[in-house]
Amino acid sequence: MAEPFHLHFPDDRPDLTTTFVSQYLDGLGKSVLDAHPLNGTIEIVLTSDEELERLNTNFRGVNKPTDVLSFSLQEGQPLVVAESEERTAGEIYISVERATQQAASLHVTLWEELGRLMVHGLLHLAGYDHDTEETLRFMEGETESFLRRHNLPDTRPVTSDER
Repeated sequence: MAEPFHLHFPDDRPDLTTTFVSQYLDGLGKSVLDAHPLNGTIEIVLTSDEELERLNTNFRGVNKPTDVLSFSLQEGQPLVVAESEERTAGEIYISVERATQQAASLHVTLWEELGRLMVHGLLHLAGYDHDTEETLRFMEGETESFLRRHNLPDTRPVTSDER
């Protein structure tokens, strides 16, 4: 059986290729795909703001970077694929720079924010969207549910409100 997804890490961020980060993202991604199966492999690319801006401009007409973009590759693929041929279901691009900024503002680890963005992208590929308040609440709730099941040790700083 083919791997459900492939993680691609930036060459200039060796801290992201640690076993801990890879195992966390791998377990989290497999959990999402167990609950929301896709027919094919997902390519998950951790990259730069510059790359996300280029993709966002070219594919959405929005000339600015974003945190995550998902591209379904299911449309237009042949209905019959040889069993030995690996089918690609989609691609997810995540800005490490944006994830780093968001993690700091949310007081979570970078790994948790990368996980949150990965789950968000996988849910989009599974057909979910957030174009209404109801669908936004569903996607946020589903994302939080997966993050809780695969929680990392709590490394957030304790705020004065929590003491």
